[in-house]
Amino acid sequence: DIRNNRIHACPHGGVLKAVQMRRLRPLLLVAGATTSAALLTPAGCTCCFVHASAIISMGSKRSLQPQMGALLKISSSITTVLYATLGAVAGSQLFDKAPKLITRSSTAGVQSGDFVLDLVLFCVATVQLAKIVGVLGEVDYAELEDLPKSYAYEAGERALAGVVSATSKDGRYEVATFAGGCFWGTELHFQRIKGVVATCVGYTQGSVDAPTYAQVCSGATGHTEATQLIYESDVCSYERLCETLFEIIAPDATALNRKGNDRGTQYRHGIYTHTPAQAEAAARVFESEQRMYGDVPIVTELKPAMIFWPAEGYHQRYLEKGGQSAAKGARESVRCYG
Repeated sequence: DIRNNRIHACPHGGVLKAVQMRRLRPLLLVAGATTSAALLTPAGCTCCFVHASAIISMGSKRSLQPQMGALLKISSSITTVLYATLGAVAGSQLFDKAPKLITRSSTAGVQSGDFVLDLVLFCVATVQLAKIVGVLGEVDYAELEDLPKSYAYEAGERALAGVVSATSKDGRYEVATFAGGCFWGTELHFQRIKGVVATCVGYTQGSVDAPTYAQVCSGATGHTEATQLIYESDVCSYERLCETLFEIIAPDATALNRKGNDRGTQYRHGIYTHTPAQAEAAARVFESEQRMYGDVPIVTELKPAMIFWPAEGYHQRYLEKGGQSAAKGARESVRCYG
């Protein structure tokens, strides 16, 4: 009850007292804003809430309406600042309260419950910031799935070696990289194409080596969520793959840093070519697509491929593992939100 400067405990609990809220109010306001940002948009979008849920339960059947995405526009940089502010405020109060609590000063007016709240909030903020800077949550590339199920393990080997390759390790297949918003859905679309041998999801076009999901969500690394795949060029042309990307992102090819309800630089769309031949083919597709959009310029990136860092294992083939069909030619709608 902030208006009356009082907080009320459960009548069945051990803390029945009402305590003054004046000193706690700034902390609670910051905590509330941070918690909202963390729960709703660690990366500024609906899809990130579902990504977080994946860690807890791969088999979850919960549904999150895509329409909610329009309400979730808090930027990732603001989320980072809120965590930093929360940590600073809670840490300051811990520094102030700890000596008084230890000495049990009768005039200190320090409640043990207040101290515990500060400690919990400080720990939450510290852990989240540690994830954002990459201290916690490193990707275990050695544990990623390998062929024939996924291209993740081989892509991880290439990334760790600093190699951007045009062909698979055995030289049998060509490599292609695309970004189309949420990489779960993008991957499933490409999995269904005849001639695509294997896929994986990850992060590319950024400035940090071996980024984690939390780092990419912070917006500080410059990466975009992407899908890398190997394919049989005599079965599926590169032009067909590029056309599929535009089908995936339609009608948002003219929307900067956005695909559907997903907003943020990590959701920018692009075609990242591995050879001059791919670049020429992609340019032809871009020209054709631009005619359909008229005078509104397409903002989909067309750039040379950079190091592609596979994402954490729970992201790989996520929708297929969740029960959606990855069969070649499957036509069921791709559901990225459950």
